[in-house]
Amino acid sequence: MRLIKSLLFIVLLATLVFLLYFVTNSEEEAVQVSLQDQLTLAEHSDSLLRKELLDTLQISRTSPMSALFEDFEARLENGNIVISKSNRLVGQYSLNQLTLRQVLLADLNGDDVPECWLLGIKSSKQVEIFALEIKSGHIKRINFPTLKGSQAFGYVGADSLYFDKSTIARQFKFTNDPYADVESGRRVCFYQFGKDHSFVLKKTIDLE
Repeated sequence: MRLIKSLLFIVLLATLVFLLYFVTNSEEEAVQVSLQDQLTLAEHSDSLLRKELLDTLQISRTSPMSALFEDFEARLENGNIVISKSNRLVGQYSLNQLTLRQVLLADLNGDDVPECWLLGIKSSKQVEIFALEIKSGHIKRINFPTLKGSQAFGYVGADSLYFDKSTIARQFKFTNDPYADVESGRRVCFYQFGKDHSFVLKKTIDLE
C-alpha cells in the first residue's frame, strides 16, 4: 500500500513538472512575422496617421463668427457682417479686408435696437473697434473711443471686448507704465453707451 502511494506521488510530481515545462516553452516561443505582415501593418499605420491628421484639421476648422441677441443675429459672411432678424436680412456691412477678431451683439443703450460691436485688425496691424446699429433699414457705424491720456500709457495691444452689466469693456495689455499701480499687466476700460451714441468712461482698472 505504501508502495502504491509512493508511485502515485511520483506520477503526480512528474505531471506537474511536465506542465510547468510546457507552459514556459509556450510563453518563450517566438512568433514568426512574414514580410507581407510587416508591409500590411505599415500600410494600416499610415492610414491611421492620415485619418488622425484629417480629424485634427476638421476640428481646428472654425465656423463663421456670429452673435445672437433675442431674435437678432450678426454673422461674418464673405467679408461682410450680415445682420438679420428672425432669419430675415435687415442689412450688411463690408469689412474692407479688416481681419475680424470679435463679434458681440447687445442693446446697451436700451433703445430696443441692438448694436453689433466689432473688433478687428487692419492691414497696418492696428486695432479697429466700432459698432453697427440698424436704424430705419440702414446701418449706422458708431466709432469706439480712442485711448487717451493715462489709458494709453504703455499700450501693447492684445485687445478684447466684453460686456459687464450695462457697460462695454475694452481690455488690453500694457507695459512699462510708471504711473500705474502695476508696471505691466492688463488694463480694462469700462464705457457707458448712451442713446445719443455717446460714450462715458466709467472706470479704468489695472490688473497683473
